[in-house]
Amino acid sequence: MAAPRFIDSHYVAFGKGALLDRKAISPLCHNLFALYNETTDTWYPPNYEFKITDETSIKLHYRMRFYFRNWHGTTEGESPVWRHCISKLRGGLSSQKTPEGTPLLDAASLDYLFAQGQHDFQKGVVPLRVYQSEAEQHEIENECLGMAVLAITHYTMNMPVPIASQEISYKRFIPETLNRNIKQRNVLTRIRINNVFKKFLSEFNSRTVKDSNITLYDLKIKYLATLEGLTSGMGNELFEPISLSVTKEGELSNGGYHVDQSLNQGQSQNMETSHDMQVLVTGTTGICRRKKPAPTSASSKEKGKSKKNKMDGKQKNDKKKEANEGWVVFCDFHEITHAAIKETTVTINRQDNKRMELQMASRAEALSFAALVDGYFRLSVDAHHYLCKEVAPASVVHNTDNGCHGPICTEYAIHKLRQEGNEEGTYILRWSCTDYQYIIITVVCTEIDLRDSRPVRQYKNFQIEVASDGYRLHGTDTLQPTLRELLEHLEGQSLRTDNLQFQLLRCCPPQPREVSNLLVVTKDRALAPQTSEPGNDLSFIRIFKEHIKQEEHLGRGTKTNIYSGTLQVKSGENDDAGYSQEVKVVLKVLGSGHRDISLAFFETASMMRQVSHKHIVLLYGLCVRHLEKCVHRIPWIAPECVKTPSALSVAADKWGFGTTLWEICYDGGVPLKEKKLTETTDPSIKPQPTPEVDPTVFEKRFLKMIRDLGEGHFGKVELCRYDPRGDKTGELVAVKSLKPENREEQSNNLSSEINILKALYHENIVKYKGICQEEGGQAIKLIMEFLPLGSLKEYLPRNKSKTSLSTVLSYSIQICKGMEYLGSQNYIHRDLAARNVLVENESTVKIGDFGLTKSIKENDGYYTVKDDHDCPVFWYAPECLTHCKFYLASDVWSFGTTMYELITYCDPTKSPMAVYELMRRCWEHSPERRITFKRLIEELTNMQQLKPQNDF
Repeated sequence: MAAPRFIDSHYVAFGKGALLDRKAISPLCHNLFALYNETTDTWYPPNYEFKITDETSIKLHYRMRFYFRNWHGTTEGESPVWRHCISKLRGGLSSQKTPEGTPLLDAASLDYLFAQGQHDFQKGVVPLRVYQSEAEQHEIENECLGMAVLAITHYTMNMPVPIASQEISYKRFIPETLNRNIKQRNVLTRIRINNVFKKFLSEFNSRTVKDSNITLYDLKIKYLATLEGLTSGMGNELFEPISLSVTKEGELSNGGYHVDQSLNQGQSQNMETSHDMQVLVTGTTGICRRKKPAPTSASSKEKGKSKKNKMDGKQKNDKKKEANEGWVVFCDFHEITHAAIKETTVTINRQDNKRMELQMASRAEALSFAALVDGYFRLSVDAHHYLCKEVAPASVVHNTDNGCHGPICTEYAIHKLRQEGNEEGTYILRWSCTDYQYIIITVVCTEIDLRDSRPVRQYKNFQIEVASDGYRLHGTDTLQPTLRELLEHLEGQSLRTDNLQFQLLRCCPPQPREVSNLLVVTKDRALAPQTSEPGNDLSFIRIFKEHIKQEEHLGRGTKTNIYSGTLQVKSGENDDAGYSQEVKVVLKVLGSGHRDISLAFFETASMMRQVSHKHIVLLYGLCVRHLEKCVHRIPWIAPECVKTPSALSVAADKWGFGTTLWEICYDGGVPLKEKKLTETTDPSIKPQPTPEVDPTVFEKRFLKMIRDLGEGHFGKVELCRYDPRGDKTGELVAVKSLKPENREEQSNNLSSEINILKALYHENIVKYKGICQEEGGQAIKLIMEFLPLGSLKEYLPRNKSKTSLSTVLSYSIQICKGMEYLGSQNYIHRDLAARNVLVENESTVKIGDFGLTKSIKENDGYYTVKDDHDCPVFWYAPECLTHCKFYLASDVWSFGTTMYELITYCDPTKSPMAVYELMRRCWEHSPERRITFKRLIEELTNMQQLKPQNDF
């Protein structure tokens, strides 16, 4: 075949007179397109190599092949389609509704699809839906004329010089078949159609377009959305293989043709004839199959204009129903593990070991089918890996070999760097979202914050120029023939930018089924983590994380954590049956810091699946989850394997067996855990004393979570039992931690709260217990005493009937004592409210939640807020809201509001006048004129002694 005949080096021929700059299609949308040969009706795989000769030529069309119905989101009853959004990955952090995702197409791709849709509509590439009656025929004709109205309006609005739309004939914008049909009608009918069309076009432009401010974008969306409903199978591809078989792994073929039992009901068992099965591939459903319906004779369609059409209407509607039904879904794209091509046979393998084999009429058709499935897989499941190497795009192979991502956006790159540990020098390679000639390096750097004089993480982007002769870092003269060689050169250099100096230390390559803006999702599909298969010889059952419930922590291994859990399993062998049984299981969780042994972990799971013995633990399957780092080692590994991991032998298992036997003899205790050498050859050398254990350091493995106590914008509080002995007699504590997505930006605030609470000791302030470190010290949890009756905001409404005014005044006095002590230590609470006062028992309350607490410098007397985090403005004094200044008297204002909560239940008529006057003294506009906490204690104590016990 000869080279494609391009009009210009930057243009591809598409239809008559339609030209489009190839560079206008962004790298993000380029994988929606493919090359198409209209003459042979063949789609080429992305890695196809054309053999050039001087005798032949070929005309190729650059077309959008991978189409997702309702990508515009305007069709009711169908799931909308969008690109994955970073907010869905982080989870909902705000009460506001987050967007479902980003649009599938950019402006240039939308323009291209609009031109392609017009061409297909006019040339009949996508046929109109089949009509069954004369009324339906007229309805379709009217819709076609409506499409012409949209196209003409778009054409005139897009012209640099305005043209009257009435001067343009509708015949250029309707299907050629319909145009020929109209020409066969009498003159009066043609004139009537022309006049009605011009009148409607004029009204549409003068009223709808101008009054509603219709834009070119609106016209394109309406045109393409209408085209989906007007045509038959837009975006779908139908294949008719010579033979088709669906078998399970290990089953033998029977005559080379198979079909599963779901197709046997109501269908003929004799399916040995060729071309009697159809396979349909769609972007929103997956791969479907059915028996080819009986062909409809052409003569029956021509009888639709007579009275007999009305009599036969029911029969024809039944035939239409039969033509649209009968499809059986073989699989969605996320269920596919791999695909293979052998000559003209394509094999699609499913996760449950079922496979579909299709024998196509030619090698070209087999490659086309495989490329279609592989393309949809990369668009909806895994953008960085392929199913079949015979049709793998060269760009994906290049990215896999070099650990490079596709054109993911900056937000996903930063999110992944944070997930990978956010260590300085960690970087990600990704193609530019806008330019095919650049690869971007996003690297983690450390910059000193000049305000707080502390190091903060920054993310810098650098461009690599991709040229015909190699790769060059933008702004330098260093040129290397391959990307890998350039990176090896850069990793040995010290790089500088914006007064920062850093090195490229570790590359984060794409992970299997990693979510990003490259993936297309719908509400009907969930992006679930998928276990990768490092090699074709690995085999294990995949278990979804939704079917696992993780429970009590049982222990820790060298590189794993052990938990008890519950697994949901199916009650029978029926694939459609629900999960009706729960089985108690043990979960072995690989630490996230040991990804270097993940392949060995998979190999072990694959091996255990193939072994069955009554004295060997049964393996149910493998699940991928977010894991934690494991930093402790216990002596179950032989010494030679610690120094040399490759030194594996039977003797190593003997060491492990000896350790296990020791455990059995010592009731599960770690061997030699408490044994220390007490004598030496030199009596004068005394052993080192046993180091004291810090009681404020809590080990995470002994914290048993019971339930959630509360949740805020950035963190949450859980009720846990600290149970080192494992007998469920440990102390109940409240554990405050940051949400994973806020650890980076809020860790300093939590550390500040810990330091403040550690320095406070008062009977009316929540006691500090200690801290718990996890993930190698990168995350910290605050441990506090647990007050069982909750906050005053929740406690008082529940116990209103048995709470007297004297009791509430006692609570107020205790709050004032705690706040007076807090002020004596030069701290401002800044968040005093009933929700942050906790009840220990019926007579004692304590102040909690010091997340907003700040220290006042002695020479200033106030604190100026510099952040813009959410604040409890209804409890704030005027100077806090107007000048962002907080005095000790600002907490007095907040106390007045808190006392208003406690005594009145927000109803002023229920407040005694003396108490209300005391509140007003807390609400003086000038901070200097407000009453002090010391004076409040005296006033409230006198008031408590004068008021009767039941006066409330």
